[in-house]
Amino acid sequence: MKTQLRQRAYLYIRVSTDEQAERGYSQKHQDDRLKQYCEYQNIEIVDVYWEDYSAKTFERPEFKKFLDYVTKHRNTAELLLFLKWDRFSRNIAEAYAMINRLTKLGIEPQAIEQPLDLGIPENKMMLAFYLAAPEVENDRRSLNTIAGMRRAMKEGRHVNKAPRGYKNTRDEYNNPIIIPGKDAPLIKWAFEEMAKGINNIMEVWKLSKDKGLKVGKSQMWNLLRNPVYCGKIFIPAYKNEDVMIVNAKHEPLVSEALFNDVQDVLTGRKRKRPVRNTLKEELPLRGFLYCAQCGRKITGSASKGNGGRYFYYHCTKGCPERFRAVDANDQFQNELQKICVNANAIELYHAVLKDYNKLSKEEKEKYQQPIKAEIERCQTRINSARELMLDSQLAPKEYQEIRDEYEKKARNMEKQLTEMAVMDARLREQLEFCGELLPNLTRYYEAADLPAKQEIIGSIYPEKLIFSGNTLRTTRVNEVILWMCRPIAGSGGPKNEESSKILELSTVVGLPGFEPRQTEPKSVVLPLYYRPIRSFFKKECKNKV
Repeated sequence: MKTQLRQRAYLYIRVSTDEQAERGYSQKHQDDRLKQYCEYQNIEIVDVYWEDYSAKTFERPEFKKFLDYVTKHRNTAELLLFLKWDRFSRNIAEAYAMINRLTKLGIEPQAIEQPLDLGIPENKMMLAFYLAAPEVENDRRSLNTIAGMRRAMKEGRHVNKAPRGYKNTRDEYNNPIIIPGKDAPLIKWAFEEMAKGINNIMEVWKLSKDKGLKVGKSQMWNLLRNPVYCGKIFIPAYKNEDVMIVNAKHEPLVSEALFNDVQDVLTGRKRKRPVRNTLKEELPLRGFLYCAQCGRKITGSASKGNGGRYFYYHCTKGCPERFRAVDANDQFQNELQKICVNANAIELYHAVLKDYNKLSKEEKEKYQQPIKAEIERCQTRINSARELMLDSQLAPKEYQEIRDEYEKKARNMEKQLTEMAVMDARLREQLEFCGELLPNLTRYYEAADLPAKQEIIGSIYPEKLIFSGNTLRTTRVNEVILWMCRPIAGSGGPKNEESSKILELSTVVGLPGFEPRQTEPKSVVLPLYYRPIRSFFKKECKNKV
């Protein structure tokens, strides 16, 4: 009589930490059931692998050890036994791929409480059900988790891992919150240093690192962009919900004004200014003037004589260019006085602004609709590929590649929607401030402190200023000023001839090497260096003008 060979098996016991806490799954129970089954079926146990890890992927420590071992030592066993198919995997695509891989190694995976003879074609339908059920359960749990997290975020609570400078804890109601940690002072210092506009982000990162802030180069950029530090929580778009920014319950490390200043620096909207201890009230144009002879930037300094101190702008590269600061400063104020915004343009501006919400919503829908449609197409293609895989018309590996490709594309599209929403919010704020500033430009400049004056100069004249022959010239005036000062055809009001004349003359530069004046601005560019100016106006200027 021919003796039947005894089967050999590896036992795989898996449970995640969450499952142990929520459902009471026990590794000991699985071990007992599997060993009883092997004893009853006369199966030899080769080895046992205990796993405490999620089954969303096969990137699990113990399973990888098992796979490495059986790849190097073939024919050591014929079976991989586990209690149920959800102990094996909760990802149907990866499960099919792993079953094929193990089969090629001569190992048959089998669930003792859900046994299937995979040699029978009809049993593959049951296998699909056993594998799909835990994945569906995972997806449902994920949706519930996302809903709970978004609800908490809308209430102003940060529910993820605390960002650098904070630490996770719980409030009196046992809800997760974040509070300032040991790195909070260093984070605040990094924001303050970046807002100065003197050092670039890599230099600030190096200085912060020297002070003890442990953060990588790429992390530094994300850190300075994160609104959580000014007491805001950014909630990304999700399904039919738009992007939201809500006030947080945690303590901010920096003010909202400081955070916004840093964003202006990072996006290039804030001009670098001289270091604070070198600023002089008598030299507001320093950093904006260029030499009429060599084209290099001009500095300024004071000289003693006739019992007093006199300030001069001068070139530092050997040129004889030198002129009195008071003459250039007075000439600049004269030019400001000649900039007179057309009253009809202001009225039209405010009328357009009143309708801005409606227009912006229509425009936003116009540009967002194709992006949303593309996101839906990506999801449809993923679902179609999944159906093909379940019908055995597409290999699991091919499905995985298709899913990864279209999920990445959908994430990029969602990022575009988020950026559009943030940009729209900032544009409205800038438009409102522009309408307040332009009609009172001269008086605001006279009442402003030195930093605010320099912001005004940089906003109106974004390129080189040259003082020669008691005349200021530039390559370009900010286009929004040109538009606001142009007479409106058919308005019936007096033409702003003096303002138009000055603006036409001020953009003409007679020196070789400079760009010619644009007779028609190509686009309207808003004055963007406005935050320090606005802050100063709100506190001091309105009492003086």
